[in-house]
Amino acid sequence: MMLRKCFWAALALWALHLGPAWAAKDTYADGLNAYRAGEYTKAYRALLPLARKNDARAMYLVGVMYEGGRGVPQDDPTAAGWFGASVRRGYAPAQYALARMVIEGRGAVKSRERGISLLRAAAGQGHKEAAALLGRIDPALATASANREPVARMAEPAVGAVLPAPAAKPVAVAFTKFEHSDAQASLAALRGVLQRLALADNPEIRKSLPLLSLDFARQYWHIESVGDVELATIYARLVRDHGEVLSQLAREMSAAPPVSAQQGVAPRLESLATGGLLARLTSPIDAGAREGCPATIEAAQGGFPFAWFEAARCVVVENPQQAGDWMLMAAATGHAGAQESAGRACVESASKDWGCAKEWLGLAVNAGRSSAIPILAWTLANQPQASDLELRAAVKWYETAAGTGDALSMNNLAALLERGPEGVRDPGRARDWYGQAARSGYAPAQFNLGRMLAQGEGGAANRDEAVEWLRKAEAAGIAEARLMRERILR
Repeated sequence: MMLRKCFWAALALWALHLGPAWAAKDTYADGLNAYRAGEYTKAYRALLPLARKNDARAMYLVGVMYEGGRGVPQDDPTAAGWFGASVRRGYAPAQYALARMVIEGRGAVKSRERGISLLRAAAGQGHKEAAALLGRIDPALATASANREPVARMAEPAVGAVLPAPAAKPVAVAFTKFEHSDAQASLAALRGVLQRLALADNPEIRKSLPLLSLDFARQYWHIESVGDVELATIYARLVRDHGEVLSQLAREMSAAPPVSAQQGVAPRLESLATGGLLARLTSPIDAGAREGCPATIEAAQGGFPFAWFEAARCVVVENPQQAGDWMLMAAATGHAGAQESAGRACVESASKDWGCAKEWLGLAVNAGRSSAIPILAWTLANQPQASDLELRAAVKWYETAAGTGDALSMNNLAALLERGPEGVRDPGRARDWYGQAARSGYAPAQFNLGRMLAQGEGGAANRDEAVEWLRKAEAAGIAEARLMRERILR
């Protein structure tokens, strides 16, 4: 399954709430219409940003353009990469498109078995061309697919399947509990040496850099795992402030093993991964994501667990199969960010696996990954036949996220309190939480608050205040707000 960071960006799925849904400006429709009109450059410009945000439809159409050379140079491997990214979100047209390429060996490793698997997944969603191609390959396969339940399923193994073996035996290292004091001590040690080097480039002082950088990298990997944005920013700033020295060190560490190894960690692999990290952090922001990839990928291929998460991000477009494998391996090792991505993937596919999502997200939350909290709450609240205990747990986790000022969580918490079952439902508190989210500028909450004020839910009705909140929601693009406001004024 597709495991992304984005996998990484704030996902539209988590913007869904339990109240009415509103559509923003449909840039996908703009791109699709431009494509149909033969305005391929315009279509590409409209669709690429959506594809980079993991919109399955946009990823598929970008792949179509690369496959046909429409608006972009013809490039089968890139087309296959975009189709694969869309496949991991369960999109049937992409499953069919990638199946053709895999069966023919165009832009992807030739595999009749994998191609048939993709075709069966697409046919199971009612994709007629996939079913027809299956029939041409083997009529028995087409019959079997036609008799399947029409539920979208990923062609690749689901999360929770046996994890693939790495290219080499993993070294004896795993993510442990993150200690803020250890990270600060590592930061202070490297900063002290870099400051002394800035005053006098002393070779003896410079000798301590490799070992200090190894410890610095270990702490940074933990920081990224739990998602401590503030501390990660401080670490990155220190590296950029001393870019020349650390860029040279990154090149050296990517080419040779470190001075020594600690705790039995394979020196060559850790050196590669550290060099990749330093290269990424010392590069310009727009290029940094790729600068450290070669060393990071080599370390991941060698079986170094701390490299798997970053390596997955490096290859997610070119090789989504490998990206998914590495992401799962990182999650199993204890990387909380990978666990969050694994949990998201479990509920982003058409065939949602709620138990899988709860397991991975629970691990991520317990490891300290705060960004996984609202996703866990959403999963607990939206799973079919959620128990009262799980709904109360969802309220608790939403309250935790809302307490940090997350307006989306405030709105989702309010929706659960407004419409939940007996024992959870509390319209008065719902109205209070809608109010907090509305005052922070969150348009869906402004609509929900206006609706409750107009109807007198959770408290006394207030027509004038309702109209004002609905006016703000309307200005933010929620069409339903205008309709409700006009009904109130009539």
